[in-house]
Amino acid sequence: MLAAAFGFALLLGTGSWRKVRGLEDFRAVLADYRLVPARTTKPAAVAVSLVEGGLAGLWLVAPWRVDAAIIASVGTALLMAAYGGAITVNLLRGRSWIDCGCGGGEQLSWILVVRNLVLTGFALLPLAITDAALPRWQDLAVSAPVFAIAALLYLTTRTLLENAAAMRVFSEPLQ
Repeated sequence: MLAAAFGFALLLGTGSWRKVRGLEDFRAVLADYRLVPARTTKPAAVAVSLVEGGLAGLWLVAPWRVDAAIIASVGTALLMAAYGGAITVNLLRGRSWIDCGCGGGEQLSWILVVRNLVLTGFALLPLAITDAALPRWQDLAVSAPVFAIAALLYLTTRTLLENAAAMRVFSEPLQ
């Protein structure tokens, strides 16, 4: 539970920070998705940023508070599923060229849909833990390396996707 909580806190916290720091850029990305009316893209961008930040905060206390764990788990699963759904809608529309909004300049792809499905599943895992005791130092000693490996795998996948997007740009013929 600790590794998942720290991982989602980091993922959502950094995502929220990037969106808040580059709010106008994120608003433009959100507008590219064409899922909300144009006049509501700025409030929607702010709302998404705040929801991500709030969920990150909840994940930090989730290992010690059952109510926070439930809200963080369900909220994150819904958010990841919504992101995956938004990507799917645009891929089905043939709009794979737009920025995913993940902060790395990745274009939409089915790999991102799968990634969001996996994250949705991982977000729901804490709900399966029914008899967990409060974390102890031994739990942290085990969770820290698990978190580090998961973070490295996630960052490696993200880097590979960013590189693939950059390679597509350079390999396309000039018109």
